[in-house]
Amino acid sequence: MLKEVSDAILNKCGGLSLAIVTISSLLANRLATKEEWEKVKRAIGSALERKQSLEGMSRILSLSYNDLPLNLKTCLLYFSIFPEDYLIDRKRLVRHWIAEGFISDERGLSKQEVAENYFYELINKSMVQPVDIEYDGKVPACRVHDMMLEIIISKSVEDNFVTVVGGGQKSLTNRQGFIRRLSVQHIDQELASALEKEDLSHVRSLTVTSSVFMKHFPSLTKFEALRVLDFEGCKGLEQYDMSNVDRLFQLKYLSFKDTGISKLPSSIVMLHDLEILDLRTPSMQELPTGIILLTKLQYLLTKAYCKVPNGIGNMRSLREAPRFDITKSSLDAIEELGNLSRLNKLGLCLDDGDGYKRHEKVLLSLLCKLSSCKLQSLCIKNRSYGSLDFMDSWSPLPSSFQKLCIYGKMHLANVPKWISPGLTSLAHVNIGLDELREEDLHTLGELPSLLYLHLYLATGPKKKLTVTGFPCLRRFGLLSLDGAYITFQKGAMPKLEKLEQPFDVSVAKAYGFYLGIEHLPCLKVIEVTLCNEGATLSESKAAAAWIRNEAGAHPNHPENSIWGGQASLDDQDNEETGNVEGKN
Repeated sequence: MLKEVSDAILNKCGGLSLAIVTISSLLANRLATKEEWEKVKRAIGSALERKQSLEGMSRILSLSYNDLPLNLKTCLLYFSIFPEDYLIDRKRLVRHWIAEGFISDERGLSKQEVAENYFYELINKSMVQPVDIEYDGKVPACRVHDMMLEIIISKSVEDNFVTVVGGGQKSLTNRQGFIRRLSVQHIDQELASALEKEDLSHVRSLTVTSSVFMKHFPSLTKFEALRVLDFEGCKGLEQYDMSNVDRLFQLKYLSFKDTGISKLPSSIVMLHDLEILDLRTPSMQELPTGIILLTKLQYLLTKAYCKVPNGIGNMRSLREAPRFDITKSSLDAIEELGNLSRLNKLGLCLDDGDGYKRHEKVLLSLLCKLSSCKLQSLCIKNRSYGSLDFMDSWSPLPSSFQKLCIYGKMHLANVPKWISPGLTSLAHVNIGLDELREEDLHTLGELPSLLYLHLYLATGPKKKLTVTGFPCLRRFGLLSLDGAYITFQKGAMPKLEKLEQPFDVSVAKAYGFYLGIEHLPCLKVIEVTLCNEGATLSESKAAAAWIRNEAGAHPNHPENSIWGGQASLDDQDNEETGNVEGKN
């Protein structure tokens, strides 16, 4: 019987949660037969059965590692480049894997998609731990349990996979063979001098998380074979001589994220094989001159909004473009953006008073051109008052469109006509509207894959609006200084977990303040802002009490916060905090 074997395996885990989770994941990927599970039981041995020993835990983790296919073993070993308890960003990690050559194309999937699948396989097998799970089910970052990291490091040393400088691993003195991958987790002058004497000509990747003694770090000329150069989070980098970066002919990944470096050497544009360039540091305000020569770049990441460089149409490999300030760019350069047929993600900014108006026609032309490409995400930030109604003529939208953000001082008049159920991949909408009508809610409610909806209203509706539809929505937020009164019908938003909305007390009082949150079976959090202009104090207090009662009667007892002046304060006898009713 499987139950007998599983009980025996559970006993061997000695009550250690990490051991139980790891073994459970291992068994889930094996045939559910007594013979297979007996093999696992014998492999564990009896160490944890006798006592909760590190030796037994190590045996279980090693068993899980050995059970991995070769491609996942390689990806897992790569975690040894990061220090203990380090927050590892998913996108950064998978881009490292791709640049290192660990990932091969699979039928119908890009390398990015294959690498993401590997990441989630390691999560599902409990080899690494998710830090958070977002509304769309994605894991933005992970950590490695310290005991698992010990196993990974020991395997890495055994295979001469990664050499760590300044971490717990003293690999500069006990390694075998050439340094293939170098992780600098701490460096002082003594370690820098020792590293200077090493043969670094075979190093394929260099990741530096140290922030001291960079001026004593070995010259880039010693790293002839680099494919990955990652300085993310490394402070004091301006002390390091970057002038020889153009000698790194094989470089595919280069990151200066959060380093404080403000200017790059002009020779960076000679890195013709570069695929990923991360310039997301606040002090980097402009793209390097000649950036358009990097025609193999797939990801060009910036924090600031930059001018669109003339000739950008030559960068046809771009999947994720920088954040561009449209109103500071030439019309010809903006038009060239439409030639980037592989573009997945684009961020734009409209600025300069009424200057954006002279860009309306070319911007609309750009959007229409992008309809035939692989665009998945578009974010438009605007800093000027005016109208975005010219966007009503955008048609058709890209078939793979997933995310739309339009925020700032300019709003759309209403939900644009090109938002329709035909956008089967649209999952994230964050837009500003002049007003919200019931037909707008109906249109949005028909989107079959919408998970996140946040609406900013210039003018709140002065009547009750009723919500229907939204079959997949998990988060709904509404912001209006004028307030709004929205109720939920049975069957609406069946998967909603978080609700943020204003509550117009003056309109709602005619309906007894009813919200209808009992119709939201998955609700976990509700945040309501009382807008009580024109309402009496007693009416505002009654509204707050009604919302609390609805939340209290909900089977999930959702965490609830009610904001909005004196009504909530009086109920809580908390006149010092100023505006928060508190959480139930």
